[in-house]
Amino acid sequence: MNNLIKELKNNLDFYFSEVLGKPIVKPHWIYVSLSHKCTFRCQMCGVVNILNGYELKQGEVEKVIDDIAGWNNNSVMVITGGEPFLNKNIFDIIKYGVVRNLKIEIVSNGSLIDNELAEKIVASGLQNIAISLDGANEETHDYIREKGAFKKALNAIKLLTEIKKTKGMGPQISVWTTIMKENVRELYDIIPLVKDFGVECLVYHPVVVAQDDMQNTSPNAPFWIKGDDLVILKDEIGKIVKYEKEHGLVVFLHNPYMWVEHFKGSLTKKDWKCNPFVFINIGPDAEVRSCGTAFGNVKDIGLNACLSTREADKARKIMQQCQKPCLQTCWAHPESDSLKSIIEDFIHKTNEVQDKTLILEEGLRLLARYKKMVEENV
Repeated sequence: MNNLIKELKNNLDFYFSEVLGKPIVKPHWIYVSLSHKCTFRCQMCGVVNILNGYELKQGEVEKVIDDIAGWNNNSVMVITGGEPFLNKNIFDIIKYGVVRNLKIEIVSNGSLIDNELAEKIVASGLQNIAISLDGANEETHDYIREKGAFKKALNAIKLLTEIKKTKGMGPQISVWTTIMKENVRELYDIIPLVKDFGVECLVYHPVVVAQDDMQNTSPNAPFWIKGDDLVILKDEIGKIVKYEKEHGLVVFLHNPYMWVEHFKGSLTKKDWKCNPFVFINIGPDAEVRSCGTAFGNVKDIGLNACLSTREADKARKIMQQCQKPCLQTCWAHPESDSLKSIIEDFIHKTNEVQDKTLILEEGLRLLARYKKMVEENV
């Protein structure tokens, strides 16, 4: 019962934040880029060329963790970069968050993960570690990233899964794959590869042209899928969907056939939209962004104050008005897109509860609170 009410409240919070145009809920995803230093210079990723020379200090990240932990919001901090394991204080940062009951995930290219590092990762208390894998064979992945990257990524996955199995504990081990022209014929083939290595979760997401400009969806990009390759993409999606229905493993955060429309440039806000209250990114310069310009610096005023600035309101309004969906799942929260769907899903799930009356009454009380918010805002 408590979990159902929490889920209902969370979805209503995001829905009515968007309706009212003000945050009545804290972000779910907080991406923290410790620095943009990396071991690779991947073709589809330009972060190594952005904010050179900036790096968050351990104390600055810990202050951010203190703020997030104080929200009591089931939020998740995703440590990214660059390559996070280049940071010498990474495990101290992880420990600081874990002790404060914060869910922490890391996205890595796997290049630095040897046996010793894998042991530390498994024992760290991380919620999830995602290894980037952009091809089902060495030639493709190495072409996109760097010679030797494929073997390093698979070795990292192998070490992590084996050590986790031995210890009987550890983070969820995931693979993230960027969909692009260069790997469109191998998207399905990645599934049996990672399944055999013991990966527990596989997530696909479409490429964007520039990491600092999510709305740049130019078909002229060298890695953009177009023409006959769109037919290949649709076929690959069909095979992936069939596998997911029969075996799981793949996680879809929206209808995967929207990837085709994404590359065609035909997606509209009726098909997909981002919720500007779901996600923020803190860069190595300590600036807080959602999509577009920064709206505060955590070194100067702290994370909570950044979320309440006038610039933050402007950034959210720009996101709400955006007409070029990037299909990046960090901003999406489809569970809260429709009030009708939220209520229908809640009622459906109450059928599994023994005493439906109590939980439905609590749900009605919640709705009454939001009704009052809307009336006071008019």
